[in-house]
Amino acid sequence: PLETMAKSLYAEATCPVCLDLFTNPFTLFCGHTFCAKCIQTWASERQSSKLICPLCRAATEKPPVEEWQMRKLTLLLKQHGPLLQLMLHVSPELQRIWEDMSLDAATASSLLVVSKDLRSVQHAKSHQDMKEDPRRFTHLACVLGAPSFSTGQHYWEVDVGEVREWSLGVCKESVDRRQRDLSPEHGFWIIRMKAGAISANFTPESRIPASPRLERVGIFLDVELEEIRFYDVGNNALIYRYIPVSSLEPFRPFFLLDQTGEGDGGVLRICPCKGSGLSDTPVEWEGEPQ
Repeated sequence: PLETMAKSLYAEATCPVCLDLFTNPFTLFCGHTFCAKCIQTWASERQSSKLICPLCRAATEKPPVEEWQMRKLTLLLKQHGPLLQLMLHVSPELQRIWEDMSLDAATASSLLVVSKDLRSVQHAKSHQDMKEDPRRFTHLACVLGAPSFSTGQHYWEVDVGEVREWSLGVCKESVDRRQRDLSPEHGFWIIRMKAGAISANFTPESRIPASPRLERVGIFLDVELEEIRFYDVGNNALIYRYIPVSSLEPFRPFFLLDQTGEGDGGVLRICPCKGSGLSDTPVEWEGEPQ
């Protein structure tokens, strides 16, 4: 939706003659808008007593009208467009704040198995008998990541692979580990993949069709700007943006594997940050082999 809106704004502010953002835009009687220089050049080449629209060919003797609203929009796009484009795509700047992240096994539900390197998680074949721990999720197949974030900008990527149904994002450090309502009101800011579509915080109204090639999700958190963005890394596109994301306590990366009833549902894997020296070696699991 945000990317569609950005494309629509750029299309609205683009001159159909020079195909660039408007410079000194004027609107003709027919309603079409052009750069002042473009329409002057067009008119001088035709040497007609009437002004003919380059698009619809409507002729008029009325002079063009200066388009102040379009001038303001064009100015905003010229000033902030690079920032908007940066926000819509996985930029090199994000690579520089890539976090070396791991899974916090102490928070993992007994429904899950965490790999020995603390970077991968999947469903356990059977319910595991674990010690009671207030940090552990009890009702949903969730696990938190480490470290926590109280300030600054942070980025990480998750390989969702063959997992059909998952949820990713951040939550407050103090969230109730028995909670089933994963909404901002309870300290969760997540996106959820289910039935081939993505939704925000389990809200059906916010469903976003997902790319069938979605294999890796990038997550960007800016604590000071109270913002979190989710990217389809393979398609270099923004999926969803939350703002404001406000908390007086640290944020924790959040991972959930939904029960699909069809096998173990695949593996979620935290991607190693570039230059870390970590390779895609075979995953070794704690406990029984999966």
